Amino acid sequence: WINNIDTDIFLGLNGIHSAFFDAFFTIVTSLQVWFPLYLLIVFLLLKKYGISGLWIVIFFILTVTISDQTSGLIKDLVQRLRPSQEPLLQGKVHTPIGIGGLYGFVSGHATNVFSITILISLLARNKWVTIMFLCWAIIVSYSRIYVGVHYPFDILCGAILGGLIGWGVYCLLRLFDSRFQRNGIYKKGRWNKEEIVPLIIAFVFIFCTILFTSKIIIRCYL
Repeated sequence: WINNIDTDIFLGLNGIHSAFFDAFFTIVTSLQVWFPLYLLIVFLLLKKYGISGLWIVIFFILTVTISDQTSGLIKDLVQRLRPSQEPLLQGKVHTPIGIGGLYGFVSGHATNVFSITILISLLARNKWVTIMFLCWAIIVSYSRIYVGVHYPFDILCGAILGGLIGWGVYCLLRLFDSRFQRNGIYKKGRWNKEEIVPLIIAFVFIFCTILFTSKIIIRCYL
């Protein structure tokens, strides 16, 4: 019955689409489009923490690596077909970017974005940083339902897994910081307003660029 509910919710959400949102979520769901944001995060980490920022970057890379590999391993173990690959749903799923790989549980996108969100939220200890990254994680995760390659349960479990990975890596970072850097990272304190303004500008700029690009795609190609 859980699978039936999951499928019904998926079909309801996936069935709400338009040409504009096809273009919008096709861009959003590509993690490469967020590369400028990743570079900005690296810059802000190095600016605030100095040489210690390099260690934080390494822990961020570790977070993404663990998230990606773990979600991939679970996919191979569980072998739950993506909705776009499910024979019983053939002709019912909206797939603007194609049908994707064979298996979908858990969502690698959701695992990755939520692991990054939890890690940076715990590190920054600033509610606005948390809100921004949660919104980002939710939108990216929802995009996977919109493009038809994940059920809501895939996303939910991926988010939980990513959150646990982000929290676990943060605990390792705190342990490393206390053992080898005399709490040099933690003592830097919360991120202040001046430090998060570039993040706010980056989020606004990227989302406006995606919206503008989506409109251009519709006018020129659809």
